[in-house]
Amino acid sequence: MSEDRTLLGDGRYPDSGPLAVLARLAFLGAIAAIVIAVFLPPWMVPDFVKSHYLQHFAAFYVAALAGLAAMPRTRLRTIATGYFLFATVLEASHLPAGAPLGPLIDNWVADLGGLATAYAPIVVERFRRRFPRREL
Repeated sequence: MSEDRTLLGDGRYPDSGPLAVLARLAFLGAIAAIVIAVFLPPWMVPDFVKSHYLQHFAAFYVAALAGLAAMPRTRLRTIATGYFLFATVLEASHLPAGAPLGPLIDNWVADLGGLATAYAPIVVERFRRRFPRREL
């Protein structure tokens, strides 16, 4: 019996497979886009949605998904901690310039909301796997 190497199968997917490479590129692109957007003047950052906080939420949601796909062998807790620190450092980087603390905390909470939303289905699925199926 041969190993299932299809995308949606249970078999091993090769590290050099096109989707694995694309996931790593998407991860690097998402991180770079966030860093660039943080340090650009506000008038240069395009408004993808009307809400500033929704932009933060969406950016970290997409970055978290890309990071999870790019690092399939890394523990979820390790990836989450890295993103938590990344969001904290990025928002705190505005403090030396005299940015008010309130909006930075709101941005940070929106960042963490995007991360939590990306991680929640994985955590719930891992929890569900711990229960054996009942035979009918």
